[in-house]
Amino acid sequence: MKGNFEEYLSCTLCPRRCGVNRLQGGRGVCGQSHRMMLACAVLHFGEEPPLTGRGGSGALFFSGCTMRCGFCQNRQLSRGEVGRGISGKEFTEICLELQQRGAENINLVSATPFIPSIDEGLQQARREGLHIPVVWNSSGYETTEQVERLADFVDIFLPDLKLLDSDLAGRLFGAGDYPERAQSAVRRMADLRPAVYADGQAGEPGKLVSGTIVRHLVLPGLLEQTKLFLEWFARELEGRAVLSLMLQFYVPAWVSGWRRGVEALENRSLHPREYERILEWLDEYGIEDGFIQEYSPDEGAEEHWWPDFRRPNPFPEEYSKPVWTWSSNPARSQSREIRDH
Repeated sequence: MKGNFEEYLSCTLCPRRCGVNRLQGGRGVCGQSHRMMLACAVLHFGEEPPLTGRGGSGALFFSGCTMRCGFCQNRQLSRGEVGRGISGKEFTEICLELQQRGAENINLVSATPFIPSIDEGLQQARREGLHIPVVWNSSGYETTEQVERLADFVDIFLPDLKLLDSDLAGRLFGAGDYPERAQSAVRRMADLRPAVYADGQAGEPGKLVSGTIVRHLVLPGLLEQTKLFLEWFARELEGRAVLSLMLQFYVPAWVSGWRRGVEALENRSLHPREYERILEWLDEYGIEDGFIQEYSPDEGAEEHWWPDFRRPNPFPEEYSKPVWTWSSNPARSQSREIRDH
């Protein structure tokens, strides 16, 4: 058995600590075996400016998830509906291809179920010339032990922290311990990766080469959770991490069961007054370093942000340039697939 793959024998990679033998085909809450399942790799131009730069963020979207959010924007991935198994060699080749195409970084999206494989694949990629930063883009539902291990090969942490109420987390995410786990993980990320920027060109922000950006998805109808989060961020992380507020909450009509017993959670855009209150709270808590998604009060505008991973390009053309996709003919060689996309 090579590398650290013995960790799949009794999996404790996430706070669920399922103990499932994934090497023998067992699947825990994440729904994955030990083989990396990748849906696509793209040059992504919709991330935060310090990550996107000019070349775009080299985003790899993995299948499976340790959370159970009924309103998941990437539900095709989190439910394991799309994706194809790739080897460590293929993963390395994809990372190097993204770098060759001009990616500013390697952005690993929801990759927690595959930490040992990614660790090994990135080590090989570094040996073969990968030199751009690595971004860990996750729900924030991590153990502090794994965060410390990730710091061996991750330059930028990009966690989400949606709410701090354990009862709501249990009903919305199927993880009542989410607030406790995410707060501990995010604090440790900020400890390990303070912000370091490369010099930007005239009129442009510098690229982030190391640091922690904490995302927060504003949930309409649960605005008080945003206030609690901002208060926590100001107290715990202001000056140590960058804030990114996400406003694109939207659930298509065909998605069922997304409320999970929380009737206060509403499927709508933010009202203008709610947006104004968020700006007031940012000022009240003295939070200055960060980003806020462009606000549009138009009903249904957020549908624009829902990707479809069954398409060659899951995102609108202006936000994404595909480099690799799971639907490529598996009989073809991986290097050929990469070149042809």
